[in-house]
Amino acid sequence: MRMRLAIRPVSAIHAYQGETQAMHLPVTASRKGRNFRREFAKDERGNITILLAFMLIPIMVVAALALDGLRALNAATTTSNALDSAALAAARAMADGSLSDSEVKDVATRYFEANAHGDAKVSYSTHGSLNVTADRETGEVTVSVDTTVPTTLARVINFNEFKFRREASALAGVGEIELGLMLDVTGSMDERGKLDALKRATMDLIDIIVPKGQYADRVRIGFAPYSASVNVGDFAGIVSNNESSDGCVVNREGSAIDKENGPGPGAYFRSIEQADAAITNDNLKGKRARIGYDFYKCPDAKVLPLTSDKELLRKTIGGYSADGRTAGHLGAAWAWYLVSPEWTRVWGSNGAKPYGSKDLIKAIVLMTDGEFNAAYAGSDVRPDTDNESFRRTKALCDAAKQKGVMIFAVAFDLDDIRAEKALENCATDEDFFLQAENEQELRDAYRRIAIKLTQLRLSK
Repeated sequence: MRMRLAIRPVSAIHAYQGETQAMHLPVTASRKGRNFRREFAKDERGNITILLAFMLIPIMVVAALALDGLRALNAATTTSNALDSAALAAARAMADGSLSDSEVKDVATRYFEANAHGDAKVSYSTHGSLNVTADRETGEVTVSVDTTVPTTLARVINFNEFKFRREASALAGVGEIELGLMLDVTGSMDERGKLDALKRATMDLIDIIVPKGQYADRVRIGFAPYSASVNVGDFAGIVSNNESSDGCVVNREGSAIDKENGPGPGAYFRSIEQADAAITNDNLKGKRARIGYDFYKCPDAKVLPLTSDKELLRKTIGGYSADGRTAGHLGAAWAWYLVSPEWTRVWGSNGAKPYGSKDLIKAIVLMTDGEFNAAYAGSDVRPDTDNESFRRTKALCDAAKQKGVMIFAVAFDLDDIRAEKALENCATDEDFFLQAENEQELRDAYRRIAIKLTQLRLSK
């Protein structure tokens, strides 16, 4: 068997290897190219940056609008609140009845300007003129205003300002007042012109508190003048069971002495004649007899039931004169009777509304310049009568306050500590107790009472 060996020259071998390498190189480069394109296609790095680059401008626009929009929203809220306040204040002012349309508008403008920018130290909004429409028939006030809020960042897109119009209406919940005035017409009030000072102070109160126009009847005032007895005039028959011949009465009978219930069996009021007879009879039982005792002398000033008639109120108090001692408990009692619904049967159409009536304020004003030194206690001994009057006053005031009656008390040129303390204890709280040394202070006190009651009425 023959074997053939193929022997190639070295150069040929090298040529062969080069051939082989040449054949392999193109294959490797082709694969790498394909892999690069595949990896490049799969590579997502940098996409977010590109997207943010595209979205940067819209984001800035939205942020600018959001910031400026928030400022505009805050301005709109503040403006609406200011308009609400202005409308309500104007409606209440109009309901008072003493202001003209231009004055009502002025009230609205002042309230709006005071609240238009809230608590902000720097305002970013401007307002046009406040429009105010007052309807006196319905009692409604409508206010409106145009507001502009300049933008800041939003100006880059040529959006320079927000403009809007806001409006508010208010119908004042106008309350009612029933007010009984205890008026001191005792002899000491005839000194140094004090009764004239009381008359002027009362007229000031009337002018402030009684509105004009359609709301006039929402405030009614009654007078309870007193000295050692109370002159109830034409009502004497019904309250004394026809026992009073001069129109005057003193304490009532029995356990009803400190109560508000109207007159009736067991609760009629004693006439002066009955009081004199009882005192005389008591004195004949061992004490000095004083026939014809004038302790309960009848004053000329008569009780006036609730009314909103300003002229009648002025005329009535203008005719009061002063005389007699001080039965402070009687003045307190009759001031309460004026506003008590238990007395409607007596006062008729001038009677008070029921307790708890919607938007109704019941109040009395107690007033004296002297110590309480007159009361029916079955004796004419001063300590007995003093103590009786103070006891009765405290019991009456406590009972009235339990029924929700507001009590103001005014001490006028009063130098008696017990009487001053009695008034202070009767008052609803310390702010309702006022002291006056002269006419100006007395008039200021009555004005303060009138303003407080008016504010309460208009806030109902």
